[in-house]
Amino acid sequence: MRYLSLSIFVLLLSCNAPEKNPTKSLFNGEDLSGWHLYNQGDVPSIWFVEDGLLTCDPAHEGEYGDLVTNFSYEGSYTLNCEWKVDSGGNSGIFLHVVEAESIAAPWMSGVEYQILDHSDTTNHNYGDPTRMSGAFYGFQVLPDSVPYNQGDWNRTRIVVNDNIITFFLNGVQTAEMDLSTQEWRNAVANSKFAEYPDFGKPRRGKIALQAWKGRVQFRRIALMQRH
Repeated sequence: MRYLSLSIFVLLLSCNAPEKNPTKSLFNGEDLSGWHLYNQGDVPSIWFVEDGLLTCDPAHEGEYGDLVTNFSYEGSYTLNCEWKVDSGGNSGIFLHVVEAESIAAPWMSGVEYQILDHSDTTNHNYGDPTRMSGAFYGFQVLPDSVPYNQGDWNRTRIVVNDNIITFFLNGVQTAEMDLSTQEWRNAVANSKFAEYPDFGKPRRGKIALQAWKGRVQFRRIALMQRH
């Protein structure tokens, strides 16, 4: 009887123990709960939910701007999502974004995972291997062969291990950068971002989705915090 009681106690303890790496959905498929327009708060915007998809359409009525999470994240975590862009679409995912009136846009503080319509040859990013989908925008050249689903859903995975950020597109690693290195600091100093003192420095911040050009949709946005 004593052993049975001990077994029941251990079972109850394991059932009540918190998950080691719980996954949190960042989009409920119904509304923009947990998100707001950068530096503008919860206002009607070009971001809305359509058929269960988080949608950005510059032609939609409302304020123009980038969408950011209400909460900030730091340490180690994995962000997963799926997205697709219409013809001419240009968007991105920003990490470690600082929201402040003194910083006009997320890209002035957060680093970017690029999202781009690969068929739009008129786009100023087209053909630049540091600015195509999956790229660590403006800094690393993509591998020679990266699977990209034109006009269909693409899978993004972003792994943050403190200072090290790794990007994946449709299961293939596309970039990795250690933001603690002199190599990174030199790269920023020699880039267009050098004039923004907060760029690439935060290790805690919000996640942002970019409104730039064309229509883009997201689904299955989830974050797994690792301890």
